[in-house]
Amino acid sequence: MPATAHDLGDIVIDLSSGYGSEDSVAALTGGMLDLRMILLRTLIGGLDAQTAAEAGIPVAYRTLAELQLEHPETVAALLCYPHTGPWLTHTLARIADPGDSEIPLWADCGYLGWLAAAAGLSCRLEGAMRLVVRSGVVMLPMLGLARLESPDYHGHCELRWSATGALTFTSAAGSVEIDTVTAESHPNWSPLRWVHTADGETKVWLDDLDPFRQLAATSDEPPRLDTEQARHWQRDFADAWRLLRDNLENCVPPMRETLRSLVPLSAKPLVASTSHTAAESPGCVYTTAPADGCQLALTLIHEIQHSKFNLLIDQAQLFDADPTCRFYAPWRDDPRPILGLLHGIYAFFGVTDFWRMHRHSDCHGSQQAHADFELWRRQVSTAIAQAQTSGLLTAQGHRFADALADAMRPWAEETLPPAAKHAATEAMTAHRTFWRVRNLAPDPAWIADLATRWAAGRPPSAEVPAVTYLDQRSIPEHHLRLPLAAQLKTTDRAATPGRLPGQPEGDSAYLAGYRSEALALYTRELHTDPLRPQLWAGLALTVPKIYGTRRSTILDLRPEVAAHLYDAAGPDTDILALLRWLA
Repeated sequence: MPATAHDLGDIVIDLSSGYGSEDSVAALTGGMLDLRMILLRTLIGGLDAQTAAEAGIPVAYRTLAELQLEHPETVAALLCYPHTGPWLTHTLARIADPGDSEIPLWADCGYLGWLAAAAGLSCRLEGAMRLVVRSGVVMLPMLGLARLESPDYHGHCELRWSATGALTFTSAAGSVEIDTVTAESHPNWSPLRWVHTADGETKVWLDDLDPFRQLAATSDEPPRLDTEQARHWQRDFADAWRLLRDNLENCVPPMRETLRSLVPLSAKPLVASTSHTAAESPGCVYTTAPADGCQLALTLIHEIQHSKFNLLIDQAQLFDADPTCRFYAPWRDDPRPILGLLHGIYAFFGVTDFWRMHRHSDCHGSQQAHADFELWRRQVSTAIAQAQTSGLLTAQGHRFADALADAMRPWAEETLPPAAKHAATEAMTAHRTFWRVRNLAPDPAWIADLATRWAAGRPPSAEVPAVTYLDQRSIPEHHLRLPLAAQLKTTDRAATPGRLPGQPEGDSAYLAGYRSEALALYTRELHTDPLRPQLWAGLALTVPKIYGTRRSTILDLRPEVAAHLYDAAGPDTDILALLRWLA
């Protein structure tokens, strides 16, 4: 059942505990079903009669309506199937703006017939339907994919199924007969696989087939896994679920209710692994092949938090819409809008909790795991504080953010090795300074007045005007990233990789413990590149360690002021004297 307005208040409170309950996720999923029904009716209403007939829309819709009366759970599962969302979004966009596409609109609309056929196969012993063949294939969501024609073919076929479980597809190229939907050996049929927990109670689609999965995936052609690769996914999923059940039991019930499918973005593990979710497909996790169960467990926590948050904000207003990118998300180098900030907060709450528990495990019980926990804790707490003072949260949004902050507060009392705390502190200091210099610019007229005061030996103005946010397209390539942040959070500095191409020389000296040398190198490079944010991050680390905190006050609070004043004053300016003057 979808959530009522009264229920939504309780659901917001429930999910603000960090994870929420199965019942809350089920209610939000019911709300998503209502939203998708509205989108489906909008899609149908936007089609002309010829396109609708060519796509088989009237028959497909009638079939689903009939089956919904007797088998509502089956129809609901298909309409809430993760890739139904991207299909609706894509097709509605094409109706609004047809543009140029090699695929006819009616062929895209044919997905509704595929959903109806999958429902019919699940609910009726035998039957037949005329279906669209799009790009040479027919996808039966939650069942499998039939390859009937060449990839450039768009047409139709007839599907018949019998009480024995056999399928027959008849198209212009002839007939394809399949004994059962689970058949792995037929050259024209690929069944959709599952992965499941060790006890078999939780099953998730391993979806490497659905054509519309590509719309939300980062890879142009997500791969079809071979049998051995699918076994690896099964092993890692079972291991991941066991780890979550044993260490983070509160996250498992809502995850079980949310997670519907995994979409592989690679067949094998990659050095640069990646994962994401899509707003239009809650319950689907797109990810490169995991290296092991631990990595997959972390990915699932992170991405399912995003999915739950997407379900929630589709139905509850936690904030006033404001696309302005002006918030500091400590895990990003660019400013974020309030939506992105809150998404990150909720996702990385789960990541923080993972490391809070998993840092005591046999496989990751190291100082580095302690540092990862502490860094994430500080980053998420910093982001929550910004959300709370943003002026954009509704009453429900304030309750949500306040409850998350309350849930995290005891984590600040966790026992940590000193090296872990030190690594997290330095990483936070460097990145915050880098971010402000990278993205913020004080008023040029005020900086000019400040430079005049500096040159005349007069004290600086006590007034500090607001900043403007730089156009991200105007930032030079060598100013964009801070490799030092990842190197600082490494507790074993001896194992830190060497200086990366383009990285300031001072970083290597600082990581090696040569602070005075590092300061000299940063200062020398600032003569030729006075607004390079990585160099000011280096100063924020070195100056207080050598000269104490007084000279570094401005670097803690408004490093962009120091950077732009130094740029205006000229390369012969004594940076340390300038910092002392500003302090």
